[in-house]
Amino acid sequence: MASKILIISPREDGSGRISLTHKAEGASGISRISCDVSPADLLQLVLFCEGCDLRRIYGEPQMAEVELDGLTVTYAPSGDEIHLLRQIGYSEKAARIACKTFLTEMAGVVEAVLDQAETSKHGITLKTLLKHADLPAAYAAQFTVDETAAVLHRLHEMALLILNDRAMEKGSRFAKLLRAKKSRPEAEACAAELVASLADSLLTRAS
Repeated sequence: MASKILIISPREDGSGRISLTHKAEGASGISRISCDVSPADLLQLVLFCEGCDLRRIYGEPQMAEVELDGLTVTYAPSGDEIHLLRQIGYSEKAARIACKTFLTEMAGVVEAVLDQAETSKHGITLKTLLKHADLPAAYAAQFTVDETAAVLHRLHEMALLILNDRAMEKGSRFAKLLRAKKSRPEAEACAAELVASLADSLLTRAS
């Protein structure tokens, strides 16, 4: 039996489940960490993974953490690991897994969450807006043409998820901007600003 078996399963309603079977440090038996993840938390986990991966490849890896309901997921750049901490009442279970393994298992989840956003009520409109959101020149100068395209694609995916979530909020001002053609330029500016902000957060390297 493998020492660690990770399964992250998305559901049709946007929620998911994380299950990690592993041999706990100092223990002879097999331990298991499992947690149901709400749609909102799964979205945050996807954004967390996309952000960590962008920093690892194109920026500067740094510690990052996302708090889900009963589960803390932390990226530790020193060992390029993902740390999981599951808390139920006063009980805690912890485990570590290679970041590459975690991201590989998350790939299908990312695809599922993106597909839901792209086919949502505002999906087509948001994708159209993001076509005009370029990578800021200061960052584009750091990369080759192919790297720039890859980075921009990832940033657009993250922005799509964030903007779609923003548009789905009840009484959302951004949703109103999307509905009115005369306010489309303002919505487009919001999309471009978000992409630039994500680039600043994920691509900046220490001088």
